Amino acid sequence: MADLLVVGAWAWGTSSGRRVGVTVGAEPHHFTPWLLQNSDLLSEVLGLDIELESREYKVGKFSLDIIGREVATGSPVIIENQYGSTDHVHLGQILTYAGGTKPTTIVWVAEQFREEHRAALEWLNTHTDPGIRFFGVRLAAVTLAGAPSGLIAPFLELVVKPNDWEKRAMAAASAGTTGPTPTQELYRQFWAAFEPLAKQRGWTNASAPGQNWWTMPTGPTGATWGVSYALFGCRSELFFGHPDPAVNLARWQVLSDRKAEIVAAFGGELIFDDLPNNKGCRIEARLIGPKIGDQRNWPQVIDWMIDSQERLRHAVAAVGGVPGMVAPTADAGDSGATAVTAEDVRI
Repeated sequence: MADLLVVGAWAWGTSSGRRVGVTVGAEPHHFTPWLLQNSDLLSEVLGLDIELESREYKVGKFSLDIIGREVATGSPVIIENQYGSTDHVHLGQILTYAGGTKPTTIVWVAEQFREEHRAALEWLNTHTDPGIRFFGVRLAAVTLAGAPSGLIAPFLELVVKPNDWEKRAMAAASAGTTGPTPTQELYRQFWAAFEPLAKQRGWTNASAPGQNWWTMPTGPTGATWGVSYALFGCRSELFFGHPDPAVNLARWQVLSDRKAEIVAAFGGELIFDDLPNNKGCRIEARLIGPKIGDQRNWPQVIDWMIDSQERLRHAVAAVGGVPGMVAPTADAGDSGATAVTAEDVRI
């Protein structure tokens, strides 16, 4: 196998003119862990914010390459990788894994997609539930301009994607409606104005939703940055939403213990809420008053969301970043709480 070099996020191997599979070795031992560590690159290709959580995930007697979740909804994302051309075996595996994990997003990564398998994914996108999405992603090895001679880097190219307009139409038809409600359309328009500003800052890869909130990845799984409309006005927050409430409380407590430092770095009022009647915990700033229907105030609301998110992210980074999870400690007790440590936050 070729020696490995690191050149930005696209580090791979140094064997020029070789297939990806030959260049980087066996799939489970090389590409899968690389993809697990570079979910932001796959997010960019898919146009979704996803967090990849586990490799070789057990589905009955079989092992799925990677499982994760969509940040905005928390719904499962599954990924199956293979070198060479797509084949019936991997298509069958994808469907088997989907049946065992109930995902909303299914991603098949391969070096080459046969036309029959492209057609199969397109058919699945057209004929399955509107909430289910199938993606085909081609993996190629490319030479970076200006890089050392012979450096090979991976390149991800989207070759099959769902027709979002068609999916929305199907969802509306199944619900007995003709499209989004007026309020949903207002939210979509509002977030369409917010979207380019968030993407310029590297906060998200997602598209404007038709809902009152937008969640964005933090890096560590089970925690998200978020902005939203609420009953009182608007919210800008860091939210801990791991399935285990004890984990959320432990991670929140790490930052709550340094509340004074965080508030000082933020430069304004912050609410540290452990949400005792909820599974999650949050740290939030509030803007009282705005309503989605008041379009004249949208520019001011967007300015506040961007500014408050920037200051909140910097304030958390100043005390070590969003707490991440490590191995359970011996004294975790029956709750199964996971010990936490600070790790760098993406800003």
